[in-house]
Amino acid sequence: MFPTVPWNDVPHISGSQMQQLIMLATGKYGLDSRLLVEHTARNIVNVIDEFAPEGTVLVVAGRGNNGSGGLAAARLLAAHGRRVWVVPTHEAENYSGTPKEQLEHLRHYETVKVKTSLPKMKFAAVIDAAIGTNLEGPPRGRTLDVITVLNQLVGNGSCVIALDVPTGLAADDGGIPGDVVHATMTLAVGLPKDGAVPGGHVGRLFVGDLGLPDALYEGMGLRAPKFKSFVTEVTAD
Repeated sequence: MFPTVPWNDVPHISGSQMQQLIMLATGKYGLDSRLLVEHTARNIVNVIDEFAPEGTVLVVAGRGNNGSGGLAAARLLAAHGRRVWVVPTHEAENYSGTPKEQLEHLRHYETVKVKTSLPKMKFAAVIDAAIGTNLEGPPRGRTLDVITVLNQLVGNGSCVIALDVPTGLAADDGGIPGDVVHATMTLAVGLPKDGAVPGGHVGRLFVGDLGLPDALYEGMGLRAPKFKSFVTEVTAD
């Protein structure tokens, strides 16, 4: 099991602060963005290994940083022999940069199936890496379809793990402008987001450490977190 820390003892940030944090990490501090993606993927795999150690995993991945983490997790899981189904939220030609690289890496793994539509079957675990902190208005189209299917999987007993925030939930204030994924648990990247408090649609909340230097947080006016593990559970009190 993972160590725990109360919500009030952990700094939490807005979506824009998260973007600033990543920009500082990859700019001023010279950390490769791919390294941060690998940290995120490792943390997701740690959670899956703890709560769903066997069975097929579904990864629904968008074309942003959130999707990169989900796709990298699919690769790590496949490298350890897990069967993984990957469903991109957009056409492959619409992916670029790191998400495109991560998607292309998957062709080398025999246990990975990349699908264009959401399969109607039960999975041991599902990674919701569709949007993250970039929600703009009520989900619609393909994103709305993703939410519907993922909630059906929750109802059928699958462990649905949202990356950063459940798709459909506003990271800054926890608002829900439309439908939202009812996650079993959520893994925050780096630090919890202001609107993603434990419970409700967030489910159990975990935070995955990115290994960033204290000076980076302090330069943003934040208290540097002191996590004792790569993954820590954040409790309501």
